[in-house]
Formats: sequence, structure tokens, C-alpha cells
Amino acid sequence: MLVQDAARFLLRHYQIVATWPLQIYSSAIVFSPQTSVVRSNNLDKLPAWLRKLPQMEDSWASLMQTLAGHSGWVTAVAFSPDGKQIASGSHDMTIKLWDARTGDLQKMLAGHSGWVTTVAFSPDGKQIASGSGDKMIKLWDARTGDHQKTLAGHSDWVTTVIFSPDGKQIASGSYDETIKLWDVANVFKVSRLLSSRLGSYIRFRAWQEIKTFQQVHSLKFTVGGRHLLTNLGVIKVESSLDKQSPDFKSLEYLWVKEQWIYYGVVPIFLLAPDFKPQCYDVRGDQVTIGFSNGRVLSFDIDRISLNSIFKNSV
Repeated sequence: MLVQDAARFLLRHYQIVATWPLQIYSSAIVFSPQTSVVRSNNLDKLPAWLRKLPQMEDSWASLMQTLAGHSGWVTAVAFSPDGKQIASGSHDMTIKLWDARTGDLQKMLAGHSGWVTTVAFSPDGKQIASGSGDKMIKLWDARTGDHQKTLAGHSDWVTTVIFSPDGKQIASGSYDETIKLWDVANVFKVSRLLSSRLGSYIRFRAWQEIKTFQQVHSLKFTVGGRHLLTNLGVIKVESSLDKQSPDFKSLEYLWVKEQWIYYGVVPIFLLAPDFKPQCYDVRGDQVTIGFSNGRVLSFDIDRISLNSIFKNSV
């Protein structure tokens, strides 16, 4: 209890602690919740001239931090794989990197000429991909903030980007009704041959394009990297992995469309009419869905059992 409370205390008052340490026993204590353990244990250390304290909330709010710095709407956020960084994209045409623990701004990445609509970290956390209304995808060094590459090919706004599980490919979706696959490993191989500085100015093109005939708003690679889960359904992609072993136990993938949870192409679970899915994430048998009514629900679905049922019904 004390450890949790102390962690919330430091998150709330980090700027005070770091900048005005003498205010820890006045401002930081006073502006902590009534039931805070740190507050209760240190009330006797308040200055004598502070005779009446303001009434504070009873407990810590669910909000842990506010990261302020963008001058326009924030349109995309992503955690690094280790959870230590947050990347945010904005209508101000920049990406900002934040320290997830302290909330400090680490880097500002500037280079897009349109609103930043999507950001994603590579699996190893060393790179960031961003998409924009300028129709471009840019790759950045997550440590230094340096611009590395520009990927050009979409004819309309880039709406979503995602790295493959091995980090060798990037998939991008767009208002131009296509999904494009980019060979990141090859991009950097060319860059090494031409030198990093010259390579950063070359606009590389996609090695595979999938025409969807509808706008693509969300993309996610399956574990094996041979399928994409999209707002339009499951789409198979070309991959060198095709010659390897099948995805996890040859099971189909779970995804969400409109009011249904799907197993492969089969709708298996109808969501209540008042639940309008806004976003979702899938990890194996786990499906987590955020709804427009503010609720977040998690489902645990036995795909092995489903696979057996469908095989026996064929």
C-alpha cells in the first residue's frame, strides 16, 4: 500500500520534487488526496503558517500523468516494447518521445509536411515508423530522434503503420484503399551501400501492394507474420515465412468487425447492440475490445476447441 501510494505521489509531483525539492513538505503534501499514506504520514511536517488546508479528493484519480507539449490535436500514441517510452503524433506535424516513467519530453521528431496520423515502435524498440497526411511513411531512430528513411508510394493519407514481428517488414494502410508492404531490411541494406546520409534522402517504394477497395484504418500482423488483421478482415501477405512451419498450431486468428468477434472468416460471438467497438487488440486467445460507451472488455477464447469443432463439422 505504501509503495503504491509513494509511486503515485512521485508521478503526481515529479516536477515539484525535481525542481523545487523544498516544496515536498508543503505543496506536494497539501495537493495529495486525503487518504494518501504519504500525506497522512507527513502532515506534521507542514509549515506552521499553513493553518488551513484545501479540501482535496479522497483518493488518487485513475489519471496518472498528463504529457503536454503538442500544439495541435494528438492523433496517435504508442508505447515502446519495454514500456519505457511513449511516442505521440499530432496535427502539429511532429512526433514527440516521452519518458513513460517521469513524463519528461525526450525528443521531438520533425519532418512530415502533414498531420501525423499513426506511430509505431519496432519490436526491438530501436525504430519508430510514422505515417502522415503528406502520404509518406518515415522511419526514425528511437534513441537519437534522427530521421532515417522516407517510404513513398501511397496516393492518399497514410492511416496506419505496423512492424512485422521480426521487424523486417512494415505494413501500411491508407485512404487510397491499398495496403503496402515494405522490406525494411532491404531499405537499410541499400542505405549501407550508399552511405546513411545519402540513403536517408532516397524514397523507397513498396515491394508488395494489396488493393482493398475500401479504406484501411487498422493493421496488425499475426504472430507468424503471414497474415494481417485489418478493419476489413484477415488478409494473407506474401512472406519468406511461407516456407516455414505454419502459424501457432495452424489455428485461425481472432479479430473484430462491427458487432462480431471472428475466428478466421467465421463470426463466432455477437456483441450486445449497445456495444460499438472502437478498437481492439489480440494476443493469442485473448481479445480486448474498447467500446464507444467507455467500457473495455477482455475475452479468453479457446481456439483449439473452436478448431476441433470446425474440423469435425466439415
